[in-house]
Amino acid sequence: MENQSQVKPAIFIDKSGNEFKTIEVDGIPIPPFPEEMLGNSYSEHFRKLREMNIRDDDVIICAYPKAGTHWIWEVIQMLRGQTTEYHKHIKEQHMLEATNIDSFDAEPSPRVLNSHLWPKQLPKQIFEKKTKIIYLTRNPKDTAVSMFFHFNASSDLNYHGNLSDFVDLYVNKQLPYGLWYEYVLEWEKFFKTTENPFYQFSYEDMQQNPVDHVKGLAKFLETDVSDELCEAIVDACSFNKLKKANDEVKDDFIKPFMKEGRSLYRKGKVGDWKNWLTVADSELIDQMTAKRMEDSQIKLKYTI
Repeated sequence: MENQSQVKPAIFIDKSGNEFKTIEVDGIPIPPFPEEMLGNSYSEHFRKLREMNIRDDDVIICAYPKAGTHWIWEVIQMLRGQTTEYHKHIKEQHMLEATNIDSFDAEPSPRVLNSHLWPKQLPKQIFEKKTKIIYLTRNPKDTAVSMFFHFNASSDLNYHGNLSDFVDLYVNKQLPYGLWYEYVLEWEKFFKTTENPFYQFSYEDMQQNPVDHVKGLAKFLETDVSDELCEAIVDACSFNKLKKANDEVKDDFIKPFMKEGRSLYRKGKVGDWKNWLTVADSELIDQMTAKRMEDSQIKLKYTI
């Protein structure tokens, strides 16, 4: 990739004619984060991102939007700090595509980075230094519903379609970070050849076996923690407690960009898609999943 990323505006139109405005970076749609958050133009931000200095003890969490990145980011912060205290920052302050790259230099080690970007968009040193990658997936139906409500709550994204309109974009056209299918298949291909150590699991598995995965993550990070602390971290990072901490403890700079009364935290349930998707929209996602994921080894869970 050239040092200078190719950036241009992009507009996607759903079946009812509603527009979704975003930007495209090297052919992949990215949310139009306000440039005051980035501290630079989009082109300069992504140039700096690719050239960013990565430390030997950095770890990065990667996932498609709404797969549980907030949850796992807090778990990793607690494991590495050997504490159940909540980090004052929200994970967006450590999110590569949403934060001024210069600010990362001031962060103390060990840093827990996170991103929804594709592998080819990440800092080059992540691959040169074989940084540990934690990768999370979530079934496409719950992801679609969660994304719809997230975009609907954002005053900046300004999408006015209904859920059925959104599903049309989700399976047929394009959204920030690309189609869910393209994203997960790209990461699946990446893990077949990478030399980076990685821990790969699903949102549904984490919901079903949280203590086992927290212990597994501790082992992956070579962090010596007790079983009791792992259990305490699971409790501290339960959905309701994280939501409360986000409201009461954290320095949440995202709030001004959310509609009044809305939050990044909604339900966090597995299978909530059944309460929202029509039979037709559910079947549309099934059809696309069967078509696009035919050769994939990823096991999807829609209930637990």
